[in-house]
Amino acid sequence: MPLRVAIYARPDRREALELAREAYRRLLELGAEPLYEASIAGLLHGPQVDLRFSDEPVDAVVVIGGDGTLLRLLQLLGDKTPVLHLVRLGRRAFLFEDIEPEESIRLLEDLVEGRYRVEELRRLVVETQGYRGYALNEAAVLALGSKVAGLRVLVGEEVAYRGLEGDGLIVATPAGSSAYCYSAGGPVLHPGLDAVALVPVNPVDRRPGPLVAPGGVEVKVMVERTTRPVKLILDGVQERMLYQGALIRARLRAPPARIARYREPPGRMRLPWLRYTC
Repeated sequence: MPLRVAIYARPDRREALELAREAYRRLLELGAEPLYEASIAGLLHGPQVDLRFSDEPVDAVVVIGGDGTLLRLLQLLGDKTPVLHLVRLGRRAFLFEDIEPEESIRLLEDLVEGRYRVEELRRLVVETQGYRGYALNEAAVLALGSKVAGLRVLVGEEVAYRGLEGDGLIVATPAGSSAYCYSAGGPVLHPGLDAVALVPVNPVDRRPGPLVAPGGVEVKVMVERTTRPVKLILDGVQERMLYQGALIRARLRAPPARIARYREPPGRMRLPWLRYTC
């Protein structure tokens, strides 16, 4: 059977849509079954698949954009794990290989023929009040406006933070530790670690510091005190409003993001102080 490949791109960039058309034509030539993701299919007038709701799985997804595009796609996929072929066209493309877009289109032949290595990036599974979500970078529990939130945080059954007052807390994965986590003063985790970073955001008391915890141990965040709702934000994409008494559970045990690598070895360190942008 032909390889079923979805194509996902930023709908607000003409260059991304042109590359999506080019990827579609090239995949057809290679004998694959290309499909535009529903969010761009109306703009490109071709066969489509709704990655959020479709019961028919795809084997791979061509992702055209940058890190934000990748994070939005992963929210659409939920717990589905097709191989992701990344086409770098973003100002911030930290998780992408340093390959020009035209070369990435040529590498679609390697995708169809299976000539690539898969890098599996660990993700968080986050649960609260009947909701389940996934995060490649981080889950952030943040106070709204000028108010502070009071949080109690457990790692397993041990208290990590008691009466943590401030703007909130970040729970970051190894892949996400070089993003918001690092900007907030947290550590950068080696991609080979099965661990998460817990980072208080602007605590009123400056004593609480970042903490590295095992990825397989559940992190529990309890909203103990707040005069306004707090936000649970996953990868800067999914948001949920929570109230006093809410309990958030997070573990580094979600199905991984599976990224095709052609030039770089899987597990390469990506350090923010050596960050490159296009």
